[in-house]
Amino acid sequence: MLRHRVQLSVLASALLLGACNAAPPPAQEPTPESPQAVRAVESRLSQIELEYEGPTALLEADMEAGNAECEAHNNWCDGTLEVYSFPWTSTQAPTVADAVESVFALRQDDRIPFRFQGNVPFSTMSQQLFFFDALDPHLLTELGNGTEQVQIAYYYASYLVAAGAHDWNHLFVVLFPQSHRVAVFNLVNHEI
Repeated sequence: MLRHRVQLSVLASALLLGACNAAPPPAQEPTPESPQAVRAVESRLSQIELEYEGPTALLEADMEAGNAECEAHNNWCDGTLEVYSFPWTSTQAPTVADAVESVFALRQDDRIPFRFQGNVPFSTMSQQLFFFDALDPHLLTELGNGTEQVQIAYYYASYLVAAGAHDWNHLFVVLFPQSHRVAVFNLVNHEI
């Protein structure tokens, strides 16, 4: 059911974006959109249909330990980890851009102003794990096949949450292209 919601929300977002950029319609009676036009929109969408899988027991324990450590230090950070699987039948390998598009389609109600920081190696993400450092190497061993090269897109956002207080968000979208999984790690540091 979640897979269908993701597909519909991605399609709705694409249709909305197309409608926002379209020229105003002529003053005639509207005609229904042809099936050919719908296929053109769908062909530009990500091929990755995410299905929530959730973290493994070990990854869940890593996240609980990291969040407990955050709380012990005046609750100045929070971490979340979402894990998705996706079916894959294409002869082309999935890309991190496809994974990012699908993840942000799920997060479309998220108002955080993320800025793309680039595609980064695992070592860059590893340096940002903070109290969640047990995710290195557990993320790779629990979700990967041991040999695949993960692809990681890094997003960052800083915004005012109260007078003189900011939140800093580090969002990593991790694609496991052979294991057909996507992990989304979000670390939020709070200015107190």
